[in-house]
Amino acid sequence: MTGTGGADAPGLRGECLGTRVSALTFEGARRALESLVDRGIGAYVSPATVYSLMLGVDQPAYRDVVNGAALVTADGMPVVWMLRGLGHSFAERVHNDDLWFECCARYPHWRHFLVGGREGQPEVVADALRQRYPGIDIAGLRATPERPVPSATTRDIVERIRAARPSVVWVGLGTPAQDWWMQSVAAEVGVPMVGVGSAFDLLAGRTRAAPEWMKRSGLQWLFRLAQEPRRLAWRYLHYNTRFVVAATRQLAGGAWRRGSER
Repeated sequence: MTGTGGADAPGLRGECLGTRVSALTFEGARRALESLVDRGIGAYVSPATVYSLMLGVDQPAYRDVVNGAALVTADGMPVVWMLRGLGHSFAERVHNDDLWFECCARYPHWRHFLVGGREGQPEVVADALRQRYPGIDIAGLRATPERPVPSATTRDIVERIRAARPSVVWVGLGTPAQDWWMQSVAAEVGVPMVGVGSAFDLLAGRTRAAPEWMKRSGLQWLFRLAQEPRRLAWRYLHYNTRFVVAATRQLAGGAWRRGSER
């Protein structure tokens, strides 16, 4: 689906290399998440990055999991640029870290549950959130030091969430683990879950946030690479290069088809 009609409609998506990314402004994404919370929907929100799009190309089963999300946010400027190239000129970057922080500030009545991180890390993250947002209601938390998350740990987390009755669950397992996990428990949890990737490391002080100008310029990957070169160098070299080729091919093919139809 292309075009600018229906801007900020949660169901409006652009197909980026097979992954159906929600074409939204940041405010549109916030309102869509607010609606999920208000309705108490057992759904999940997945971030679409260059990495996740290319994993979807390589692993159709993973792509199906992401496409099953209630929202698939454009969590990176290359994804935004691709959406705009598909005709969604209004699309904006919706970094799920920023969405998380915006919701903490805007909805003081929400109850938050945190899932992810090393042992002790969720407690540090909760303390950081309390300092940023005095009065925030942290309904519960649970570390997930093992990947994939063992079934016994998953069962414990689900039981804790159901007992705590949060408004929303923020899941920091990283890509692709958080998407697989959220999809597997969405029906049981019964409240919205949002994948926030490395935000736990950011709030715990293990990494630093990129400057806004780097985010807007699509250079956040370079900032992250400088902080974690051993972990990220191969990923960025391999997946970013392939993304440029694949995205160019898709957009060029679409332009050729539109031209031939005139």
